Amino acid sequence: LEDVTGIHIDPPINKKGAEILFIVPSADYFADPGIYTFMGYLLLFEYLGLDYTLSAYASEGGNFGLFLSHDTIKRLNYKMYAEAKRLGVKWILGGECGHMWRVVHQYMDTLNGPADFLEVPRSPVTGTVFENAASTKMVHICEFTADLIHNGKLKLDPSRNDGWRVTFHDSCNPSRGMGLLEEPRYILRNVVNEFFEMPENTIREQTFCCGSGAGLGNDENMEMRMRGGLPRANAVRHVHEKHGVNILSCICAIDRAVLPTLMEYWVPEVRVAGIHEMVGNALVMEGENERTTNLRGEPIPGREA
Repeated sequence: LEDVTGIHIDPPINKKGAEILFIVPSADYFADPGIYTFMGYLLLFEYLGLDYTLSAYASEGGNFGLFLSHDTIKRLNYKMYAEAKRLGVKWILGGECGHMWRVVHQYMDTLNGPADFLEVPRSPVTGTVFENAASTKMVHICEFTADLIHNGKLKLDPSRNDGWRVTFHDSCNPSRGMGLLEEPRYILRNVVNEFFEMPENTIREQTFCCGSGAGLGNDENMEMRMRGGLPRANAVRHVHEKHGVNILSCICAIDRAVLPTLMEYWVPEVRVAGIHEMVGNALVMEGENERTTNLRGEPIPGREA
């Protein structure tokens, strides 16, 4: 990250008294392409001077108890509130994860709430009060970033993403499970110049399955995964052939883990990314290097050194 941007960032970990506890799916720490999404988070928070902390205890937002039992869901979800209380934060911000947000949106308040020791989330940058999170005290990163853009708080250069012709996959849990449909698209339209929707009957509430969720994303299920993901891959192929789309964005760590294999098999010209990777590319940081590459270290068209 420092090589690309010239910005040195020391992410706070287990910082007591921070305003915000930030929790992400663990794949964003170590897996390609999730690591580039995580770089985008870090650049955004550095840009804002956000008073936040990560946690070594609540370091996995993904809740695989959703595939097992309500008891397991509750135990895994509890660590987020427990760590928020231990660290003395005001509210929780969550990263791009599918089943984490299904659990937060539908179960968290009744499983382990009410979180009366936390405050109703309020953006320290825009002043927006997230009334939709008044009960859970947890805000999705796309809600947070869309609010920043809407209020003109970010300096963005979409041309830094000009190498990408982008489409968006509505991951099943955030879309059908909780209705997070517009915020990711609003962000994309502000950080990229070339965004193309897949056919209307394959997106939003009618989105197609990635074919590898619910714990099925292991290699011994490969044939089933490739068959199950074919409808989504066909829709991607359509926009690839019609518009030259070369990257599929999404807000789910499972999708970022399994869609690259699906694309490699059915539409090998298309890669996969998180939304905040695109945000990180477009964000104009004070004191940064002249940006000649994106966060992946690949040349930006027209800006090659």
